[in-house]
Amino acid sequence: MHDGLPDANTGEPWPGLSSRIVIVGGVAASYAEAVRAAAVLAVSRTSAIAPVLRTAASPFALCDYFGAAAPYMEQARRAPKTGRAGAAGRHVTKTAFLCAISEALQGAREAETLAAMAAFAADERYATAMARDAVELRERARTAGVRSSLRAAVGRAVAACAAQRGLFECDSGTACGTGACRFTAPPYRGVTAVAGPGRFTRPANHVHAGQTFTEASAASQLTVPGAAVPVWDSDAVATGIQAA
Repeated sequence: MHDGLPDANTGEPWPGLSSRIVIVGGVAASYAEAVRAAAVLAVSRTSAIAPVLRTAASPFALCDYFGAAAPYMEQARRAPKTGRAGAAGRHVTKTAFLCAISEALQGAREAETLAAMAAFAADERYATAMARDAVELRERARTAGVRSSLRAAVGRAVAACAAQRGLFECDSGTACGTGACRFTAPPYRGVTAVAGPGRFTRPANHVHAGQTFTEASAASQLTVPGAAVPVWDSDAVATGIQAA
């Protein structure tokens, strides 16, 4: 404090949700560790909890999972069976424990939101800085998603063209899977950027078969503000690219 005013923007870096501490069964660990523990148990085919978590080196291997699961046992007993015979058909305690982890994670998310809102209310400069950083992060994530989705589309187009070797001839100057390519998905039909040399190889039906090309110029065209293309996003699963 200086002259009664808070020291804005001089505190410790914001830890983020993944670092927020959650407590499950008496054990405190990070949000990220709780997510990992839940994922490990969810894919495990056994009803065991502690042995599975010990193998995964999870700090929650030492927790009181029976105590954590207790409030959710009745709910878990009503869960549908997996289709397997005997006790393996309904992992009651494990299901209940997963409910406990889910509840702890939900509480952490709510606490994170409340803390963020308090920070926003305390200092408009901090709020503006966080919002700016968030926009930059989202833009970088979107650009990465566009490039990843485009590379997959190019790979599919090259493979589809190779499967029809000798049936037609293509002289498109854009990357395969973009522009006038017959295997272009709708989001990439508007690409006009000529492809330079790169990681991909033109298939046999292309007039320049065997030459390399890159999707970089197409990606640059697709990542301009306002371009509508499907991408993998951290907050929502993309619906995918529908074939032409």
